[in-house]
Amino acid sequence: MSVILTGCSAVKLGYNKLPEIASWWLDSYIDFTDSQGPQAKAALQKLQTWHRKEELPAIAELLVQAQTLAPQNITPEQACKVWESAQVRIESLIQESSRLAAPVVSQLSAKQFKHLEKEWASRNEDWKKNWLQGTPDTRVKKRVDLAAERFNSFYGDLNAEQRQLLKQQFLQSAWTPEWGYQQRVKRQQEQLTALQAMSSEITKPAMPLAQVEKTLQALILQSVRPKDAGDLSKQLQLEQQACQNLAQLHNIMSPAQRLKAQRKLKDYETDVRELMKI
Repeated sequence: MSVILTGCSAVKLGYNKLPEIASWWLDSYIDFTDSQGPQAKAALQKLQTWHRKEELPAIAELLVQAQTLAPQNITPEQACKVWESAQVRIESLIQESSRLAAPVVSQLSAKQFKHLEKEWASRNEDWKKNWLQGTPDTRVKKRVDLAAERFNSFYGDLNAEQRQLLKQQFLQSAWTPEWGYQQRVKRQQEQLTALQAMSSEITKPAMPLAQVEKTLQALILQSVRPKDAGDLSKQLQLEQQACQNLAQLHNIMSPAQRLKAQRKLKDYETDVRELMKI
């Protein structure tokens, strides 16, 4: 959240509009029927109500934890501990999302899966244009520029030394655009197969709703914890590298930059606590 949204009002506005935004986003992929659209939106509203009550208090405490770390040097282990706490929140969200989404997912048709494939293909082409074109140097520069823009909104403008560190980190990264694209397509194929198996139109006899929920939960969890041993090893390697990179970058931030980050985190905490009251 802290690297995507640049102001407190944006956090609150974005959160309160999430059911509408998420409903529109999902519809662009699935092309909901007249009956599915309202069902999906109602499920998203229920998810937001649950999240506001059950998850926002834990997120507020996580932001407090991050604030205590902001003024000082941190270790990769401390960065990973924050990520692990965030991952618990993500998994909790996945579990509740799966429960609420199961009735709609079970209604998806073969026509809608064709629409999904078409949308994925179109967006994959855009992804390739953004990440697989150009020389290795121009690709790295683009990654540095995008990362610096996000960190600028959090710490303030990065200096030349900090941007150079970002460049070194990307050059040494285990993630490459080629691997990223390969994984993207692989996940899509796995998701399509799993979703088709949950469809009451395609699978006869229909999968029980409780099983749809369980299967959907496992499917979404695979995006953060792949079931393939090789993919899981790579994912864990990337997470460890991300913790090391964040600690490295944070530790060369100036006192003024760290203070800005701490204040930003406090602003987010304030926003979260205000959202809890609604």
